[in-house]
Amino acid sequence: MALGFSGRYGQLEEEEYDLIDRILERLKVSFGEVRFLEIGIWGGVTATGIARKCKELGIPVSATGVDKSPNIPTPLPTPDYQYVQGDSLYQYGKIKGKYNLLLIDGCHCAIHAMCDFLNYSPFLDVNGYCMFHDTASRKDEDEQDYFAQDHSDVGMPDSILGVRNGLKKLGLLQGYRNDWQFVEEHPNPTGLMGMMVYQKLKEL
Repeated sequence: MALGFSGRYGQLEEEEYDLIDRILERLKVSFGEVRFLEIGIWGGVTATGIARKCKELGIPVSATGVDKSPNIPTPLPTPDYQYVQGDSLYQYGKIKGKYNLLLIDGCHCAIHAMCDFLNYSPFLDVNGYCMFHDTASRKDEDEQDYFAQDHSDVGMPDSILGVRNGLKKLGLLQGYRNDWQFVEEHPNPTGLMGMMVYQKLKEL
């Protein structure tokens, strides 16, 4: 279980790389293209990897990123890359168009994870996919430890890793919602990293 800090999709695990590959292959079949919206861009390396994979798959790709950092990715992940700078809690009104792939990987406190889903998933097409990063549980299916997450490099206060708790509060973790369906999870017993994917079944 190796971290791929400079691999296919940036600071993810090999198993998470493979999970993203499978989702991109599904999008090729169902949409024939990838329209990617990323919350928390980490320099654009994930979007760059997705653009590279889409080229291998022979399908068009476009991408938009939202991040608090004032630094736009260089080089741009895609020629038409749209960058929205600012706290994701307040930037959703600037998003235009529709997407079929959403990655939520911004601030990892439960509140941000929930708000990012509620604010940005309406831009996702029906049958599109929402991926959540850092969903691993340190104890069991229903509980996730909290710990400080240092964002001082971009002038943000520490946050807590509570993505899984956010998924529980949204009703996604338990499968309570009829507008979304669980697709796949890469867990991690250390409580770090981890990824969960859901597919949008219908508009509310």
